[in-house]
Amino acid sequence: MDGAGYHGTLLSLLNPYGLLTGILFVLLFLVHGSLWLAFKTADSLSERAAALANKLWFVLLLVAVGFLVYTNFATALYRNFFENIILLIVPVAAVASLIGIKLFALKADYVKACYASCLTIGMVTLTGVIGLYPNLIPSSLDPNFSLTIFNSSSSLYTLKLMTAVALIFVPIVAGYQIWMYRLFRHKTTALSLSEGKHSY
Repeated sequence: MDGAGYHGTLLSLLNPYGLLTGILFVLLFLVHGSLWLAFKTADSLSERAAALANKLWFVLLLVAVGFLVYTNFATALYRNFFENIILLIVPVAAVASLIGIKLFALKADYVKACYASCLTIGMVTLTGVIGLYPNLIPSSLDPNFSLTIFNSSSSLYTLKLMTAVALIFVPIVAGYQIWMYRLFRHKTTALSLSEGKHSY
């Protein structure tokens, strides 16, 4: 990327590191979804979901290790962490919560495993954000052509307006999500499905 725009093809975006990152996040969400299903259902479906989460965790661990190693050679993502050591707490938390997923899953405590999975996803994402800062899209041609949070931000008026919108609507959306969770907080069982007149 330079002042004239993007130089490259779709295939250059689908490089080995980009594909590995995509696989990492697909596995993160597959494990998370399996744990949620294990927690929210009962009997054989819960057991199958838990078994899938436990199997996928080993694949996730392997891909995560490969990602951490490859990142050092493919990007400058670790530069900010080594310049400010205290920031290393974020990737360390990602690794600790990833291990926590397995520990809780082995105890069949799928609620805590699910929380650990949430933390893993959040910390992995935050690791990328901190590592890229201040870049959003770094240029491989010249660092001066990178899109940063400063040269690609909206105007000050738009930022103020959207801050006000976020302060109003984010609590509404959060409240709705909490209400929906409480509404559907019970486990889904074969009995509840057979008795529910709205079940499919």
